[in-house]
Formats: sequence, structure tokens, C-alpha cells
Amino acid sequence: MTPHRIRTAIAVFAALLVVLTAGLTRHALDDNGRTWLDRGVTDWAIAHRDGVLTPTAVTVSALGGALAMTALATLVCLGLSWRRRWSEAALVAIAGLGAWLLVRGGKSVIGRARPPVEEHLMTVANPSYPSGHSLGSFVVVGIVAVVLIPHLRRMVLRALAATFAAIFVAAVGLSRIYLGVHWITDVLGGWCLGALWLLACLTVYRYLIRRKTRAPATGLVDNAPLT
Repeated sequence: MTPHRIRTAIAVFAALLVVLTAGLTRHALDDNGRTWLDRGVTDWAIAHRDGVLTPTAVTVSALGGALAMTALATLVCLGLSWRRRWSEAALVAIAGLGAWLLVRGGKSVIGRARPPVEEHLMTVANPSYPSGHSLGSFVVVGIVAVVLIPHLRRMVLRALAATFAAIFVAAVGLSRIYLGVHWITDVLGGWCLGALWLLACLTVYRYLIRRKTRAPATGLVDNAPLT
């Protein structure tokens, strides 16, 4: 595929994400979360709770939470800095911080109510939309995967790592529905917002790196495989 077609495909994908995000956000603003999709998926998840899935969902949810994602992003930033990959470390840090701001800002502005408290399997206090676990894990796991996977030499390892990252992000979002603390549209909104932010970060990063490589080389070279 030519560079022009790649840019066109990315632009179309970004436009679709914008439309989906706008629709989901309007949905969160306009209704009480009891549409056929939200209510139906939540009822199905509650009906399939059991003694194996519940502790699994709790564990997956914790692994995709703010504390775990902050720890992951911090460790990756430290490792990249130790290897003098300053631009990649900054990319991970900015992506993670931006995700946190999107979650805080979105919840504050939208103020959507969560599912009824009697359906919760854990205690939550802040608003529902967007799902912070879904958005945060998408961005942090996504940016870490983009930065680290290219360093894996074997193609099979790259494929396995990418597959694991995708499955983990999906599992985190689904666990929040299973635990009764989010509607499905909260999770979908979190994924769409996360994808948009991740795409924006990578687009700006690639632009800055390419601009830097075209300028006369001075000082230390920051090895950035994303170029």
C-alpha cells in the first residue's frame, strides 16, 4: 500500500471514530442508560455471573485500573529513558497523562449515572461516561505496544504480543459491564475516545520525528523505531 493510501485510510478511520464518539457521547447525554442496548447487555451479563467469572472479572478490572496503568506507563518510561529513548518515553508519558485528563474531563462534563447500585459487584463513586478503565487501558496498553513491539525480532512474537494487548483491552472493558458498574456505551465511548487520542499522539509524534530527521543532525541521536 502506498503512503498516500495509508494516509487516506487513517483519515477515514479517524473520521469514523469522530462520528462514533459523537454519537455515543450524545447518547450518554440524552438518555438514562436504559435503552435496549445498554439495558439488554447489562441484563445478559448479570444473568451469566458465576463463581469463576466474578473473581476473574475483578482481577482483570484491577489490572486495567488507573493504578496498574500508571505503574505500567511509569515503568516503560523509566526503561526507555534508561536506554536514552527520550522521545518514546515522552510519547508514553504524554499519552498516559492525556488519557487521564480525558477521563476526568469527560466524567465531569457528561455526569452520566451508572447502572443501579444494587447491580454493582464493587464500590464506585464517580460518573459513568466514559469508562476510565476502557479508555485508560486502551491508550496505555496501546502506546506501550506500539513502542515496544517493533523491538521484538521474531514476527511470531510480535503477533502474539499484539494479540495479547488487544484481548487484554477488550477483557478490561467487558469486565466493567460484567461487574455492573458501566453500561456498554460507556465502554464503547472509552474505546473510541482512547483510539482517537492514541491516533492523535502517534500522528504528532511521527510528524515531529520526521521533521527532526530532516534537520541537520546535532547532539545525541534519539533512536526512534516508529519512524
